[in-house]
Amino acid sequence: MTNYSFKITELPSGLRIITSEMPHMESVAVGIWAKLGNRYESPEFLGISHFLEHVNFKGTKKRKARQISQAIESVGGSINGFTSEEVTCYYAKVRYPKFETALEVLLDLYKNSVYNLEDIEIERKVIFEEIKMYNDMPQQLVYENFNTISWRGHPLGRPVLGTFETVGNIRRKDLLSHRNTYYVPLNTVISVAGNIKHETVVRKVSELSKGWRKGAKTGPCLPYKEAQRSPRFSFNTRQIEQAHLVLGFKSFGKTDPERFPLKILSTVIGENMSSRLNHEIREKRGLAYSVHSHISRYRDTGAFQIGVSTDAVNLKKVIELILKTCNNISSKGIKPVELKHAKEFVRGCTALALERTSDYMIWLGENLLTTGKIQNAGELIEKYNKVSLEDVQRVARKVFTMKKLNCAVVSPEVNQKEIKDLVRNSTL
Repeated sequence: MTNYSFKITELPSGLRIITSEMPHMESVAVGIWAKLGNRYESPEFLGISHFLEHVNFKGTKKRKARQISQAIESVGGSINGFTSEEVTCYYAKVRYPKFETALEVLLDLYKNSVYNLEDIEIERKVIFEEIKMYNDMPQQLVYENFNTISWRGHPLGRPVLGTFETVGNIRRKDLLSHRNTYYVPLNTVISVAGNIKHETVVRKVSELSKGWRKGAKTGPCLPYKEAQRSPRFSFNTRQIEQAHLVLGFKSFGKTDPERFPLKILSTVIGENMSSRLNHEIREKRGLAYSVHSHISRYRDTGAFQIGVSTDAVNLKKVIELILKTCNNISSKGIKPVELKHAKEFVRGCTALALERTSDYMIWLGENLLTTGKIQNAGELIEKYNKVSLEDVQRVARKVFTMKKLNCAVVSPEVNQKEIKDLVRNSTL
């Protein structure tokens, strides 16, 4: 497996640059990262980080909105951005001769957006439509509801997009203040992966960031303190065809060593077509088109989630099969052949991710920004290779407990009491 190395340089301003040279690639992926997401927002400004990301594409002192996209797309590249709970990222992917163009455009919108009042109002409407869109998507809404009950009373339980009320109250001065506070070198990472040398990136970033105010690091976000002692439930009744379920458990943060056996556990349970839940729910019984497990990780906490959509009359049976599978692994562990196949799957996924400059750029930037450390692919694979049968069962027993369980359902009318009783009476 190719194990691309990486290099890190910190400029005198505190701006960090991380690159991985991939000389056989045709492309270069560039990302500019701010340590900023809804974990850092006060309730009255909920959604401002996401709003800021949107309006930064509306125009700078140098370019109008269309010119920003055309500068990248006219050379065959792509440009976009995203906001999550802990980070905001602006990124572009181009052929390697166009690296300087991509970097200059991204830094321009990151530093120099002008926030015209008309543009702000247009983008406010766009975000309102985005909120409506996700509210109309039960597969998305059920995960939002799961987060709300899992992180109740904490910023992690609030929507990244904000609400109609909070987004409606954000003004230009608020956006400017947010940008000037958080979009500063000490709070920024630039990550680059592809056919480009580290020295070239450092030289160009130094040139384009000359005179940029150093600023201050983002203050500590509100830590998560576990207070859950019993299962939590969310039911949202909609006139739709299927019941959409997310059943999950609190788990581990981004740097917790238990994340390695947890990944193996997730692979065995539901990350691919040969997983236990895919076999039990889809292949044997035809109860769902797909079932999938997923791990969400934050700085100091996380969640192990199982998502599935099924006919409402089958919802209880699906929940029963999920709980039975979790309990079986907690009490009996997994089989040696499952451990072997899961390790091979994770190793393969890691290797394939190295073939995509965008994925590798995102992995480098997000990890350096949120944890301050990077493990190369070889080191990660070695951690997974060391996971034992006992490790997986130990983690299953830690995670699959009633006091960590949360269940969200978006569905037609269902018997909520029966579902609650089924969960509470399980043998976890």
